[in-house]
Amino acid sequence: MTEQANRNYRDSVFTKYFRENPEGLVELYNAITGTNYPLDTPVVPNSLEDVLYKEKMNDLSFVLDNQILVLIEHQSTINENMALRLLMYVARLYEKLLNQWGKRAVYEEKRIPIPQPKFVVLYNGRAPYPEHTIQQLSKSFMVQDGEPTLELRVDVYNINYREESEFLQKSRYLTDYSLFVHILHQEITAGKTLDEAIRSAIAQCIRQDIMREFLEEHGSEVYNMLLGEWKIEEALDYKEQKGREEGIKEEKNRTIRALKDVLEPEVIAETVQQPVEYVLKVLDEAMMVSEDETAYKVEKKE
Repeated sequence: MTEQANRNYRDSVFTKYFRENPEGLVELYNAITGTNYPLDTPVVPNSLEDVLYKEKMNDLSFVLDNQILVLIEHQSTINENMALRLLMYVARLYEKLLNQWGKRAVYEEKRIPIPQPKFVVLYNGRAPYPEHTIQQLSKSFMVQDGEPTLELRVDVYNINYREESEFLQKSRYLTDYSLFVHILHQEITAGKTLDEAIRSAIAQCIRQDIMREFLEEHGSEVYNMLLGEWKIEEALDYKEQKGREEGIKEEKNRTIRALKDVLEPEVIAETVQQPVEYVLKVLDEAMMVSEDETAYKVEKKE
């Protein structure tokens, strides 16, 4: 579920949208790197899949023009471990690519030409985030001493829709996708049910020629993706909220137990901002646990 948490409704629609449009991948790469590859440049997808569970392991990876290995991850929350994760992904992708030379090729004297890697994270979450940052694998090393012997740089881009975003303006496909998510958010914020919001967002985008061909062909599939995966996100948000609440409650209980020998219950209640009845209940429970532990030790000794 931890891995699933980062793969919400935007991720699945995003991945399918760009996999169905190779020219969009070329356009996106040009936007990221400032290059000018023609839109018909060869693109060979090679995303990793878990054979046992039949699930994809990374979001998008492909070889561009037979010489650039591009790895793109899409996230709704910023994960500071993406450089490490992408290191693991790229090692497995190179292993797949090397199969064409044979498993023993890396042990031979002749250097094997491999495509140059490019690592990208596209952020589309609700929390504010800069338009562009860089994550570095070396920042995770326990020892920060001298020049790192291993480095991996990840470009992180905020792709939330903003008219003034120069980055989005470089890619029509990325702009359309960002607009689709933006319109969906607007419909939900306006008070529509999830079902109504998804249907309305799809219809609006088709009318406005936003992802039109994709939505006309895959509209029902997109609807099911959004409906099912949004509910997963809601469940995860609820679980996270409950976890925070439980953590706050337990912290207050620890404070109450720590103060029981130095302050009166009324003063403790004021300190932790809880009713006196709540403080007395926590102290009674702590007393019962203490008595049970004492009885157990005596019984064990005898």
